[in-house]
Amino acid sequence: MSTKQKINTENSLAEYQLVGNPQEILRQVASTSGSGYVNAFHDGIGWQIYFKNGGITYAYSSVQSLQSFDYHFHCLGLKASPAALKMLPQANTEVLEAADNLKPIHVMSRAMDWYRQEGHLNLIQMTRLLENLTKEAIESFLWLMEAHYQWVQADFQLPWDPELEINLNLEQIIQHFKQRTEAWQEVNELIKSPYERPYLFSHEQSANTSISPALEKLKKILRGFSIREIALLLNQDEMVVAKLLYPYVQKGNVFLGAPKEPFNHLPTVPQVVKQAPVQTRVRPTKVYKIACVDDSPTILNEMHRFLDADEYEVTKIEDPIKAASILFRLKPDLILMDITMPEINGYKLCSLLKNSVALRETPIVMVTGRTGFVDKARAKLVGASDYLTKPFTRGSLLSIVEKYVK
Repeated sequence: MSTKQKINTENSLAEYQLVGNPQEILRQVASTSGSGYVNAFHDGIGWQIYFKNGGITYAYSSVQSLQSFDYHFHCLGLKASPAALKMLPQANTEVLEAADNLKPIHVMSRAMDWYRQEGHLNLIQMTRLLENLTKEAIESFLWLMEAHYQWVQADFQLPWDPELEINLNLEQIIQHFKQRTEAWQEVNELIKSPYERPYLFSHEQSANTSISPALEKLKKILRGFSIREIALLLNQDEMVVAKLLYPYVQKGNVFLGAPKEPFNHLPTVPQVVKQAPVQTRVRPTKVYKIACVDDSPTILNEMHRFLDADEYEVTKIEDPIKAASILFRLKPDLILMDITMPEINGYKLCSLLKNSVALRETPIVMVTGRTGFVDKARAKLVGASDYLTKPFTRGSLLSIVEKYVK
């Protein structure tokens, strides 16, 4: 990550444009142990993430509203939340009337003050509510692929009781949302956002006429509610609901409507980057050693090229005088041998090898341009296993090799 101007912590108020991905930006800000907030803007949505001495003290996004309280009250197990939320407009009319002129943070603050005064929330519950709202905003922030970022370095006081101050460790948050994102990615081939709205096809529309009992129970609530709202109604985590719906979306029993405004502008679950599988050549359990004896480098190279496979280890021997000592040391599975060679021909060399204990059982194939009956008979007499005529093809060579080594 880079910044257009290096962050420093000496000034009491400074603004810097930031460049990078969300995780890198938050890490660099946290590493300064400074105080201030990160602004981010994308597709009409804004985020603010507040830092104090390098720790996250609060975060919100512009899509969060008082309706967010209902979901988070549910997460906290506060059963009185719907009634309290309905009472809030009458009890705090001025706050709501002024909401358009206030930052969301101030609207949230005044609402929480009212909840506390009315006894709906105690100090511990309010602290947990702030943590949950913060994590909700950071999750969508971390899903951003691109945005405009700004770091505002400043001393600040959040608009609520200092007793409610939270301090979240960035690395723990990143790890938490990495696990959540991986869980979402199990279904994000079809489900892109917790704000998508599942609808049930009628029996006539559905590709599958039978509907499972589990889906039958959901039928009454699959009427335009988002996955998050369904989770609230079912008293379940939204991830559980998404995984429950996934097979029905896959089969065509359920289709997904787009999120309502303004949630349709939020980033969706990041796609898994599928890398092309690395092509690995699996070596066979048995590698056969093939020795090729010929005074012609051209023939040796051709044999090596035709036998260039993982299951064959080819040794080229061009000097027939040195061949015996090399072969005794190598102990190959098969010997391919020319007949017409200087100083010692193939017949003599074959006879020598067959009279040895080490190579008595090793198959030897004579490779030559001679095609007469006498030549083949002589090769047989000295112990050769077979005869391959030059010029040979790759197919004919592989055929005779496989005949003796497999």
